[in-house]
Amino acid sequence: MRLDPAGVPLLNLGRRAIRARCLLAAGSGLALLLAAGCGSSGSPGGAVSGTVVIAAEPGVADAAIYLAQKDGLFAAEGLDHVSIHRYSSQIQVMNALKSGNADIAASDYGNVFYQQAQAPDLRILADGYDATTGSLEILTLPGSLIQNPSDLISAGDNPGEKVGVPSDDIFGTGAQGGTPLSLDVAAANEVLKSFVGNAASAVTWDPMSQPQEVRELQSHKLNAILVSEPYVYQAESKLGAFEVLDAASGETAGLPLLGYVAENSWVRQNSSAVADFQAALAKAQADAALAGQVQKVLPAATGMTVQDADLITVGTYPTSTSVQALQSVVNLMSDENMLNGATVTISKMLVGSAN
Repeated sequence: MRLDPAGVPLLNLGRRAIRARCLLAAGSGLALLLAAGCGSSGSPGGAVSGTVVIAAEPGVADAAIYLAQKDGLFAAEGLDHVSIHRYSSQIQVMNALKSGNADIAASDYGNVFYQQAQAPDLRILADGYDATTGSLEILTLPGSLIQNPSDLISAGDNPGEKVGVPSDDIFGTGAQGGTPLSLDVAAANEVLKSFVGNAASAVTWDPMSQPQEVRELQSHKLNAILVSEPYVYQAESKLGAFEVLDAASGETAGLPLLGYVAENSWVRQNSSAVADFQAALAKAQADAALAGQVQKVLPAATGMTVQDADLITVGTYPTSTSVQALQSVVNLMSDENMLNGATVTISKMLVGSAN
């Protein structure tokens, strides 16, 4: 779904040079004249004097921020104090942002746009991670009656299969069909409809943690699961699981999955920090495209083994942000009745866009 690779470039405004000019001014009679241009934490357009806190649920999708921290890219752009606070769920990530315990959130776009539909106060600083072939799959075990996507609604005695999916606290936790519970499920449902049409609604999505999905597939409590990396690799390598459906294919190929967001008030008051973050992230995501760079930070960031990190399928870390690609995510969610009829306009959310 990345239809416009040019997109909106991340910004690099040379904050180191501005900061150096401010320090020189502070030691001279020009201090009062330049004070308005140097700013401080909380002042419009000023630089953050304290720590910038990023809330994240550690995983493959937000590996670039750990790479930026490891390689000193934040400090090189002027953000001398960046702290990544780790949370175990997306609802905790978003709550940290809403409560003021974090300045920036590394958040699943499903949660971002759902929250924006409820209360439009979020701004997108940068696109963080896009799906690629093999990074989000419905899997089953050898010997299963499910051999292809159509079998998800016709195999066995039941008219529709129960498919384990990653839990998402923002949308809900109860098993259900019809409206998808997350962006991952919406993507899988969209691809499934290309095979079976509206019969896809017969499938029941059963949310749980991804480790539990793998366990329930192994114990045959579930016949199919939707998982992302590293659980795709774990299920395939340890259980012999195989792909039934690639949820990042066809209409959902290149689907943007995660971005970096902040509240509008923080963005207005900290434009220097925003630009510094964007510049550092752009460099980190460019480095992430180099073979092995992401794999080097994944074990420490996520706890996965070095072997898993080396062998998993990794999506893409874009260095530009496409309004059109992100709007297509909103359109998908709207088509799947996930936004309760609300309108979400990406161009109004994106920091650095024309609007």
